[in-house]
Amino acid sequence: MPEPVTEELVRRSERAYRLFKEGAPEFLDELHPEIEWYVPDALPSGGDLKGVDEVVHFLTSMVELWDEARPEPEEFLPFDDKLIVLGTWHGRARSTGVRVDVPFAHLQQFRDGRLVLFRNYIDSAKALRSLEEPPP
Repeated sequence: MPEPVTEELVRRSERAYRLFKEGAPEFLDELHPEIEWYVPDALPSGGDLKGVDEVVHFLTSMVELWDEARPEPEEFLPFDDKLIVLGTWHGRARSTGVRVDVPFAHLQQFRDGRLVLFRNYIDSAKALRSLEEPPP
């Protein structure tokens, strides 16, 4: 059962984004072992992911396609047992060198102080186009 989002959980989420951006392995400590991670099916290795291993596989596939890939959170909006994070995902396609900036909305829920549910709402078509476009 997800727990109510407290100020402490908002701070943990902010920390997790920072750790992810830094490429720190401690980021994985923020994930509950039963994490459910949902990303658009169109993304390589995307879809409905269950468990830390599937999340790591997905994130690894993203790093293989985009360099400097990172989410930049701009707003953290707690609502009952959900945290909505609005921001922009940035990356540079390794195959083309094209930079891409895509707005996102992340829905998060927590159990035992760790992220147990993550839903990524993003324009995957815009991100994927960067892999095919010629550099400017």
